[in-house]
Amino acid sequence: MPLHTQAHEAPRIDGRLDDAVWQVAPRFDAFKRFRPEPSGSVGAYRTEAQLLLSGDALVVALRAWDPQPQNLRAPLARRDQVWPDQDSLTVWIDPNGRQQVAQFVRVNAAGSIRDGLYTAATDDEDDAPDFLDVEVGVQRLADGWSAEIRWPLASLRYPLDGQLPWRLMLSRRIPSEPAQTLTSVLLERGTPHLLTEMQTLDHDAPLRERLAHTQHRVLRSELTLRHGRPQAASPRANLGLELQWRPRADWVLDATLRPDFSQVELDDPQLAGNTRFALFVPEKRAFFLDSSDVLGQVGPDRWGVARGQLAFYSRAVVDPRWGLRATWRGADSEATALAVRDAGGGLLLRPGALGTESVEIDQASQLVFARHRTQWSADWAVAALLTRREWQRGASTDLLGLDWQGQLGEDERLRGHWLLSRDLSRLDVQHGLLRAAQATQDQAGWLQWRHHGEHWRWQADWERIGTRFVNDNGFVPQAGIQRHTLELTRVVHPEDGPLQEWEATLRALDTQALRDPERGVTRRQPIGQALQAGGWMLGPWSTEVWGHANWQRQRARADGGLHRPRSLTLGMDSHPGPLFTFAHFELEWGQRLDVDADRVGRGYALSSQFNWRWVLPGGWGMELEQRWARAAVRAPSGQAALAERQDQTKLVLYLSPEQAVRLLHQQGRSEREAEAGWPAQRDREQVSTLTWLARAGALRGWSVGASWSRVAQAQPLQRELFVKFQQGWNL
Repeated sequence: MPLHTQAHEAPRIDGRLDDAVWQVAPRFDAFKRFRPEPSGSVGAYRTEAQLLLSGDALVVALRAWDPQPQNLRAPLARRDQVWPDQDSLTVWIDPNGRQQVAQFVRVNAAGSIRDGLYTAATDDEDDAPDFLDVEVGVQRLADGWSAEIRWPLASLRYPLDGQLPWRLMLSRRIPSEPAQTLTSVLLERGTPHLLTEMQTLDHDAPLRERLAHTQHRVLRSELTLRHGRPQAASPRANLGLELQWRPRADWVLDATLRPDFSQVELDDPQLAGNTRFALFVPEKRAFFLDSSDVLGQVGPDRWGVARGQLAFYSRAVVDPRWGLRATWRGADSEATALAVRDAGGGLLLRPGALGTESVEIDQASQLVFARHRTQWSADWAVAALLTRREWQRGASTDLLGLDWQGQLGEDERLRGHWLLSRDLSRLDVQHGLLRAAQATQDQAGWLQWRHHGEHWRWQADWERIGTRFVNDNGFVPQAGIQRHTLELTRVVHPEDGPLQEWEATLRALDTQALRDPERGVTRRQPIGQALQAGGWMLGPWSTEVWGHANWQRQRARADGGLHRPRSLTLGMDSHPGPLFTFAHFELEWGQRLDVDADRVGRGYALSSQFNWRWVLPGGWGMELEQRWARAAVRAPSGQAALAERQDQTKLVLYLSPEQAVRLLHQQGRSEREAEAGWPAQRDREQVSTLTWLARAGALRGWSVGASWSRVAQAQPLQRELFVKFQQGWNL
């Protein structure tokens, strides 16, 4: 990929591509089609790219021709909401050159942005990290559209003396039917992940020289004012500070003081009334996301198991008062260290084989986490980590361990971890406190083998978590178990017809509780087993349809009966068009385990999401997102026993790519009917917010709004007004 380094004047980031530098910068137009069928031809969708090193930033110019420019799908959207139903261009950059992690920025034809990290090990995008200093400009043209992306070198994650070349790929999404994806390299269907064929820059010596002298210092302040009734807001006023200093290319130092996360976007609703295990919640707070590529975290798999969060789970920090982090990236290794003071006030988890004990505690703590990763060879890497959490009253938990990943061949990957925990705490449930106690130790181990070929794919996992394994800095919803999973998939690419791809899948799960007399498990016993057989299809309008039959064996209580529920799961994701932009539903229907009643009854679990978008006069836009979740289980008599629901409505009025007004309403309800042995139970919760959000560049932003919330049915409605202003300075 050609890189122009002789720019005497920086281009204006407006998407017009009329600056003098673009007239002399070399052009790249050898794009290939990846979907629906790999091909060396892009037809009428000609695409050109130019790369420029300008000052302290990498600037990418993209020109996209379209035979029907009047039909471009270019809605204004929230950050990270640029989906396959929109015309978009994406820049993928791997500054380390290892083809393991890439940063990406995706911009649609209206200037809306989606950004984050792509990880080869999971073949997945994580849009939680935001690169707020990236500038974009777009322009609609008579024969298509164009975009400019200015990516400051300070926000790219690279080593000082990297021996491997920078890697880059450009892609274009065209949502017309059939939807197409164009890439700057030729990708084959059997490619294990997107980073295998990334291009290198023709000459990156000037870039490396510029990087060696790049420094970056930013100070950000955040003022939050809150007024609440009937309960007074606490605190009513808060001034928070955040400093980021990059003394040289391979070091980044971050510090935060009194951050206020009270207006962070609400978590997606989840049904929790028929499970005894804690639910995983993704991180959305910026301070914990900047070094996420070094932390080694991986989200839950298809069984909902979050093994990658066992060592460190940043949502375990409830109310940080201050935090320090240092991140170093070398040519063959990288490391990060984090220290945080947590004021407390959240749930403390203590895992068991058949449930997670959770207690609300108001106890301050201090935690540290460190991880060092070394690239042993081109295919293998190993990391050492340690973490400690010290609580008031002398209680503490410690953990150290190793994790690794590598390739056995082009299509074979191994990964896993070994962790050792030491717990010096005792949970005082009556007083909601952790107290000091004698030390107990235990281990957790995990090994995964994954094959990703063109026609056959499989994944096998083995995991063991000891009965006394505790980590207050990680997400450990279950302990005292041994678990095996297997997934076998046959992939078919039809040569003609409406289906672009389909898969036949067989999955198996076996979870055994280890002997633990103190918790009532008197012998090793199966507590969760499942066999799923089904398939998945990809068709028109990027529509995915899946379904599988479920044969399960589940145990709700130690030494209790092993129930055998049977059910059927059906689901669909689709992007129908420019107005009705997204539809999702998943239904599990049949027999379900009623955990509290320790029996099986007829029931269902349903989740759904629907999105609509409208283009309004004056360049404004509007989006409506509706989520529903329902679940129910019947008693043996046929009468309703348990019912729960979660609803979320989100209405957004877009005034520009940087300004929006957002209305959000979320409510939940859980009801259990009275039966012999327990009384009726009913609970409701709700929260509503109305917020004006705005940004002016990377260093200034503000929001003004109001919220109404009720955390339990018997509690009064809490009302709050808030104002938040953020201002930053380049030092």
